[in-house]
Amino acid sequence: MKIKIDNENELYNSFDKFDETLSEDLISYINNKEEIASIKEKEDIEIISLVKIDENKFKNAFYKYCNEQLILINRKQKINRTKQIWLLIIGILFIIFSITLTDRINVIILEIISTIGSFSIWESANSWLLQSKTLKFSKLRIVKLKNSEVRFINN
Repeated sequence: MKIKIDNENELYNSFDKFDETLSEDLISYINNKEEIASIKEKEDIEIISLVKIDENKFKNAFYKYCNEQLILINRKQKINRTKQIWLLIIGILFIIFSITLTDRINVIILEIISTIGSFSIWESANSWLLQSKTLKFSKLRIVKLKNSEVRFINN
C-alpha cells in the first residue's frame, strides 16, 4: 500500500496538537485499501514524501490506532456474546412458558409468547452466525494491518 504525501501534517488529525492521532482521511484510505486486499497476503505500507518524516512519531500513531481498534473490536465482541446469551435465555424461557401454559391461556396470547421466544432464539443465532463472524474478520484485518511493515521513502 503506497501513501503519497506532500506534508507530514497530512498524516495526523489537525485537532490533535500532539500529532498522536492519524488523520481521518488516512484512516479511510487505509481501510479502503485493506477491504479490497486479500486477508491472507501481507501488505506493507510505504509512506512516500518529498520531506523527511518523523518515522517514530508516525509508527507510534499508527500502532496506537491499531491497538485502539483492537480494543474497540474486543469490546464489541464481548457485548455481542452477552447479547447472544441473553437473547437465547429469553427465547428458551418464553418457549418453556408457552409450553407450560398451553391449556391455561388464550391461544392468541400463547402464540404471541411462542413467537417472541422463537424470535429471540433466532436473533441470538443471527448474531452468532453473522455479526460474530463480521467482528472476527474485522479483527483479523486490524491484526494484519498492525503486523504490516511501515517503510518511508523520500523523493
